[in-house]
Amino acid sequence: MITRKNLDDLYNWALKGNFPMKGNPTSPNYSNKKIYICQFKFVRKSMNIRKKLMTDEIYEIFKNDEILNSNYAIFAGGTILKPHIDPDIYTERYKRIQIPLYLPEKDKMYMTWEDGRRIYWEEGEPQVWHVMDYLHSGNNESDRPAKFLFLDVKLDTNVEI
Repeated sequence: MITRKNLDDLYNWALKGNFPMKGNPTSPNYSNKKIYICQFKFVRKSMNIRKKLMTDEIYEIFKNDEILNSNYAIFAGGTILKPHIDPDIYTERYKRIQIPLYLPEKDKMYMTWEDGRRIYWEEGEPQVWHVMDYLHSGNNESDRPAKFLFLDVKLDTNVEI
């Protein structure tokens, strides 16, 4: 289970973070701009948690086996993520928790789903999406970067929003 307190603690921690960022390889079919990330946890054959970037409390949250991946991401102003379904890259099916950390203009920050729904993000308000099952896209139509914390969790994980 991922509790609301876990999500609030992660949000408050990530807000203060000064993380080492690297450009994430993207294809022109996915994004019009490079996305910068700092990966905190990745599980494939073994678990890798970057403890040196965390407080003890945050490390305890990331030790949860239901969390498969987590990263801090920066999307430059004008970033468009084209319609896509996220790949099946773990040993288990997953859903994504998105926690917006900084949105320069919230009316210009949204996801669009295959049924036409447009969902706007709110800073500090986590959302849970089945990104590997449904076609979706994302937009930062502002001229400044947006910042997010993402957690991929096992599909059957209970998440308190």
